[in-house]
Amino acid sequence: MSDSTIQGYIQSLLQADDSFASADVTLGDFRVLDSGSPPYAVILPGAIVDARRSGDWSQVTFFWEHELHVFERFLGDSYTSFVTARQTVVDIIARNPTLGGNAGISNALVTRATSPLYVYPTEGADVPTFVLSRLTVRTVEEVLYSGSGEFA
Repeated sequence: MSDSTIQGYIQSLLQADDSFASADVTLGDFRVLDSGSPPYAVILPGAIVDARRSGDWSQVTFFWEHELHVFERFLGDSYTSFVTARQTVVDIIARNPTLGGNAGISNALVTRATSPLYVYPTEGADVPTFVLSRLTVRTVEEVLYSGSGEFA
């Protein structure tokens, strides 16, 4: 498995939900903010925050953290749509600990989310264009290297 595979699993889960249009869930492409209809979700490459060997050492457990940005148009003081979009992502991941039944993936969960952040159209603008939150999706991946390398 790989970083891009896990990103793809997260993307597929969000695209399958009616809350997000398929084209509005991207892998690192922020240009989606210039088109489509909110809410938007942009999934970024992950970091390996820990790794451990187990069993006969041919099994490695990787702990990935992927950042996912959820955007909603800023509509004055109303945060209902933003809060709903962010909660939808949290719930989708929580309901799918294997990111959709994928062997080797376990315990995917949103472990952090920022308070609302704002994207302004220009420096010094009074009103933001978007409200966003950065969510961290932590995924546990089990990889078996039996039959390859030193384990052949």
